[in-house]
Amino acid sequence: MTDKRIALIGGGNIGKALIEGLIAHGHNPGNILLIEVIQSKRKQLEETFKITSLEKIDNAVKKCSAVIIAVKPREVKDILKNLAPFITENHLIISIAAGISIDFIEKELDKAVSIVRTMPNIAAQVGKAAVALCHNSSVSRPQLKTAHTIMKCIGSVIDVEERQMDAITGLSGSGPAFVFLMIEALADGGVLMGLSREKSLELAVLTVYGSASYLKELKVHPCLAKELVTTPGGTTIEGILQLEEGGFKGLIMNAVKYAAEKSSRLGSKNNG
Repeated sequence: MTDKRIALIGGGNIGKALIEGLIAHGHNPGNILLIEVIQSKRKQLEETFKITSLEKIDNAVKKCSAVIIAVKPREVKDILKNLAPFITENHLIISIAAGISIDFIEKELDKAVSIVRTMPNIAAQVGKAAVALCHNSSVSRPQLKTAHTIMKCIGSVIDVEERQMDAITGLSGSGPAFVFLMIEALADGGVLMGLSREKSLELAVLTVYGSASYLKELKVHPCLAKELVTTPGGTTIEGILQLEEGGFKGLIMNAVKYAAEKSSRLGSKNNG
């Protein structure tokens, strides 16, 4: 992959994370073409990572094997309109635009193109994103491997069906905010019980990080892990009682549900 030229449209947080991740994983900075309309952002990324950059889409895109669209959903239609004259059936299009369907991209480009749709989350900025990925029937096996290689530069990739994307948005897209809120609540609880704000927050972050690492590395189901921590008549079961009486699990499930339903509504609007 180090020899393949990649065009990246959009130099926001995810775009920057991709550039950083690609280079960290051995991709030649000279083979990364950034297209970003905001001059200050474009120049900063160009100078920081020693990549090539352009203000607008032009003929240079033809020399790229993959084109990554990392812009806000409302900007995608104009991007596709400007991109269409330079795209051929040999290109791989990777969209990171939330809620934009593969069908919409196909219709706007108005040609047979290999399209991959992805949904990373904020953890991409530290290379720990949960990245959901789906694709159309035009994507070849080598192109799918390329898409996986690119997106693994910012986290872990899970193949899904496109119809699952709204649910994934509610779970792993919005999920970090729910986890951040829980960490804040844990830290506040520590302060309530006499810990300093600094130590309480550090312990809350380490507790969540360690707990997630435990589940991931040992592949233990959370229900079983919970039982291992919960001793009869102990402190943990007392705390769990309070969470159950407050409807903690139901609240989290509803948070995912409502976020997913909102994603569906926004998707219908953006794909119209």
